[in-house]
Amino acid sequence: MDSGQGSFNRRQDADDLTDYVNNGWLSSNEFDGPTFLWNHMIREASREGSDQRNDVPVANLSDADTVINMPMQWYFDALASMVPTAERTDTGVEIPRIDMPTFSLDSQALSGVDAVVGNAVASTRWLDAVGNLAKAVEMTARFVGNVADRDNEGFDYLKDLIQTVRVYMDAVACNADPMTGEQALRMITQVACNEDFRLNAMQMVELLSCGLSFAQWDDTRMFAYDALNKGIAAMRDFAAKSGNGDASSTTGDIMNSVGSIDSDVTGDTGARDATATQSHDLRDTSSDADSAHSTNSTDAADGADTANSITHSTGAAGDSTTGGSPTLSPEELNDLAMLDPSFLSKQQLAQTAQNQFDHAVQFLRHDLMRISGDAEEADRFLRDNHTSEPLADAYAARLIAAERWQDLLNFVDLVERDAPNQCTVMFPEEVVPYEWESIREAALEALGRGGELVAMYQERLDDTYDPNTELNRMKLQAWTQAKK
Repeated sequence: MDSGQGSFNRRQDADDLTDYVNNGWLSSNEFDGPTFLWNHMIREASREGSDQRNDVPVANLSDADTVINMPMQWYFDALASMVPTAERTDTGVEIPRIDMPTFSLDSQALSGVDAVVGNAVASTRWLDAVGNLAKAVEMTARFVGNVADRDNEGFDYLKDLIQTVRVYMDAVACNADPMTGEQALRMITQVACNEDFRLNAMQMVELLSCGLSFAQWDDTRMFAYDALNKGIAAMRDFAAKSGNGDASSTTGDIMNSVGSIDSDVTGDTGARDATATQSHDLRDTSSDADSAHSTNSTDAADGADTANSITHSTGAAGDSTTGGSPTLSPEELNDLAMLDPSFLSKQQLAQTAQNQFDHAVQFLRHDLMRISGDAEEADRFLRDNHTSEPLADAYAARLIAAERWQDLLNFVDLVERDAPNQCTVMFPEEVVPYEWESIREAALEALGRGGELVAMYQERLDDTYDPNTELNRMKLQAWTQAKK
């Protein structure tokens, strides 16, 4: 087929899409397709850090606990002295979240975490170091759940800490013997599965994804799958136990216990904050996938203030958003950002957490298959989950890279049939201005299907609101003449 009329390239959209897939993050030099949670920069960072790691001792676990806890406790003691509504209890102090000043990293409350983590990542005594890193993650998550993190500084700190752990665990996977690696991953998995993360699905899955570093070798791959299975079991157990909760279990619980960060002080109020934040995360799950690739991460920053302000409502659970329903409808679960967590029962909170986890864990399932070398299964998984935006985009990218244009057309038909309003989230707007229709257009161009393209351009020109009128007129003219 003649590639163009004059200087106009009739295959321009197909060429642009192919170039983006082959040269953007959707391409992978490590594996046969894109990954969501694994990123080559994790391996690069762990190798770069090898020069700073030595066979030196790390603080013992009890000392690490003390170092982490002390600045946190000073922070809460200071709050107790300045907040008039603080109440002394047998276990410490309870402060209404609404009366807490907004948490800031400048308070140095997390300086103990910095010290323990810095000490750990400089050592090649893998198990001792990972034990301290696990303790740091656990206590940081608990702390963030107990402060008024309206500006999201604590949440962002926790995300960065998890990435630090992922880099160190990659060094463990690459350098430690398999038995040591298994023990180390088990420690991280245990933290990921505790109650501090069950209402933060993406962060839970990010921790479980430490196993991806082990999935690249036959003798340690089972460790990664074991971590995945433990995460799934923990969430099922959490949902099952919470299913027996009574609908008013969270009503009026606005007091936040801050007596001792070592003890289990993360109450329902903190859980609601976590849920509100994570609800925003999964409105654009691709952002979390992208963050692993250091591209466009839009976590919960936009919703942080809402997450912390709606927490303090004392209305009865279920009397607003959920209408008193014991469980949430599929429509509500698909639009979690519209739910007010302060009106959700314990059972409903668990239901939203399970729903979020089920979506987030898809990334880990896929990456395990891709990294393990099971390309056909990974591709089948993407296609079978085509109603999930990031997974559908990734499968489209696989077909584009392979120039399987007819298969791509069939796949676009499948997506538009089963999810007619589905958007693309992995491709930039300048490459796919019409979302899935742009992908269809590229496939039709590559196949030379002029008649269908002419009809497409004519339909766009009939739409008086289309912003690309002149370009579509040029395309219509080029393909009309090509038909002649």
